[in-house]
This record gives sequence, C-alpha cells and structure tokens, in this order.
Amino acid sequence: MSIFDFIARILDLYSIVIVVRVLSEWIPNSRNYQIVQFLILITEPFLSKIRSILPQMGSLDFSPIAAILLLEIIGTVLKNL
Repeated sequence: MSIFDFIARILDLYSIVIVVRVLSEWIPNSRNYQIVQFLILITEPFLSKIRSILPQMGSLDFSPIAAILLLEIIGTVLKNL
C-alpha cells in the first residue's frame, strides 16, 4: 500500500464521518451526546469552508454533499497516482 492509497482511505473514512454527522442531525437532541459533539468538532472546520464558497439555497445545506464529492475526487486522483 502506497502513501497515496493510505491517504485516500483516510479521506474515505472522513466521508463516512460526515455522513454519520448528517444522519445524527435527524435525531432530536443529538447534540447532547458526546460522540455527536466530537463529530461536529472534526467535521465543522471543513464544512464551514465549503459553506463559505457555496451560495445559500434557502434553508438547505449542501455543504456535506459538496464535501463528500470533493473528497471522492481527491481520493480517486490519489489512488491513480
């Protein structure tokens, strides 16, 4: 396994963390749980940067979709190096 494959796998794991964070937002009072607070802590810096680039679409937040798409593109490029 090359270093590029390793980084690509970490990016895949980070994508999963973003999905879990988004799904946890559907649970009432989920922000009270420490695991959800940890997920927010590690994903919010990246998602907030994407939110600052994306235009607002009403109350819908497309930053997780854009983040996962970006991570997948970077991971695919790294796997092909």
